[in-house]
Amino acid sequence: MRVLFPAALRIGTDIIVTNRILCPLKPDSKRLTRLAQRFLHAKELDDLRRRFPLWTQLETQDESKRRQIASWIAGRWAAKEAAKKAWDATLLSFGDLRVETEIGGRVTMICDTNADPNTSMAGKFTQQTAQLSISHDGDYTIAAVLATPLHQDISTILQHRKAEAEAKLVDPPL
Repeated sequence: MRVLFPAALRIGTDIIVTNRILCPLKPDSKRLTRLAQRFLHAKELDDLRRRFPLWTQLETQDESKRRQIASWIAGRWAAKEAAKKAWDATLLSFGDLRVETEIGGRVTMICDTNADPNTSMAGKFTQQTAQLSISHDGDYTIAAVLATPLHQDISTILQHRKAEAEAKLVDPPL
C-alpha cells in the first residue's frame, strides 16, 4: 500500500538561457521591447521601467547593465512558464500571470484573470497567489513555483474563455 502525498500542492519549474532574451554580442532594443510588451503584465512593465529607466536603449548601456536587464526579463519568462506548469493551466496566458516584488525583495507569482465586472463572474475570485523562487547563474535563469490548484472561480473563467475561443473557430465572424 502507498501513502499519498498529504497536500494539494503542485510544483512547476522552468529554465532559460538568458541569451534567448538578449544576445550579448548583438543587442536589439526593438526586438526586446516587442518581446517585453507582448509577455509582461502592465505592472511588470512599470517595474521594469522603474528598475531600468533606459532599458529600451540597450545600445547606450554597458554590457553589465544589458545582462542585468536580460536576466530580469528572463526571470519573468521562466516564472510564468513555471506557473503554468504548477497550475496545470495551459489556458493561462502570460498576461494572466505576473511577478510581484514585495517589500524586502521577496517575489510572488500572481494569477490575475481580470474577469469583466459586468459578467456573471462579478464578485468571484479572479486572483490567486503562489510561492515563487527565481535564481540566476551565469547565462541561466531558473524559476520554481509552488502552488495549490486554481480556485474553482478562476477555472470557470478559463473554461468560459476556452468555450468562446472554440466558438470563434467553429463560427468565425463575418
